[in-house]
Amino acid sequence: MLAIDQKHYEIIRQYVDLLAIVEEGFEHIQAKYKLGHFEAGDRVLGDVFLAFSQFEMANQTLVEAFGKDVILQEVQLFGSIIEIVEELEVNFHNEECKKAIVLSKLIPAFSSWSILMQAKFQPYLLH
Repeated sequence: MLAIDQKHYEIIRQYVDLLAIVEEGFEHIQAKYKLGHFEAGDRVLGDVFLAFSQFEMANQTLVEAFGKDVILQEVQLFGSIIEIVEELEVNFHNEECKKAIVLSKLIPAFSSWSILMQAKFQPYLLH
C-alpha cells in the first residue's frame, strides 16, 4: 500500500462518501421508477449525473497520485458506466426504455464498480 498525504486522504474519503451518496440516490430512483414516478426519479438522476462528473475529475487526480499501475484499471472501468449513460441519453424520452436501462444496466454496473472502488480505498481510510 502506498503512503498518502492528507490531501489525498481527503480526496479518497470524499470519493468513498460520494459513492455512498450515489448508491442512496439510485435506491431512491429505483423506488420512484418502479412506482412510475419518472419525474421524481429523473430529478435525482440529474444529481447522479453531476456526481459522475465529480468522479471523472477525481479519477484523474487519483491516477496521478497513485500511479497508473495501482488504480488505472479501476478508473477505466468507470468508462463502461459512462457508456451506459450515453445509451440512456439517447433513450431518455422513452420512459420504459429509460427505466430498463437504469434498473437493469446502470444501477448494477455502478454498484459493482462502487464495491470495487470501496475495496481499493478502504485500507487507506483505516490508517
